[in-house]
Amino acid sequence: MDANTDVSNRVLTIERTFNAPRALVFKMWTQPEHMARWWGCGYMKHIEVSADLRVGGQFRAAMTLDDDSSHVIVGKYLEIDQPTHLSFTWWVENGAAGSETVVTIDLSEDGGKTHMSFRHGTFDEADMCAGHGEGWTVSFDRLEALFNASAKQ
Repeated sequence: MDANTDVSNRVLTIERTFNAPRALVFKMWTQPEHMARWWGCGYMKHIEVSADLRVGGQFRAAMTLDDDSSHVIVGKYLEIDQPTHLSFTWWVENGAAGSETVVTIDLSEDGGKTHMSFRHGTFDEADMCAGHGEGWTVSFDRLEALFNASAKQ
């Protein structure tokens, strides 16, 4: 695994390499049944995801946290270039995480592995950026574990 996280300028950037083909990584980002397997913070016990994968289409991820509180993320797809690029808005429905932000993912494949360049921002405050960095890192660790488990089968 290669991982690099930067939160400068209230923009989160993460570089990761996954042991999976690019088409599969893209599916994990865009199909609700796959998104529900790895999205979410470390203190989440349940998630329901819906997605309308088209430019202008929306997604919704409703999470139940360990303390039984809910956390709903909504967004709109801005750019889709399957299987290399995806961009969408990101907003916490109750506004707890500040203003709407934009997530951009670029995927490149080399030797059956996929390098992901991930960007999320611009956040209102540096601590929001850092907090999302922690959450995304947990999610990407889950995603990596799914790929590693599949590779062992």
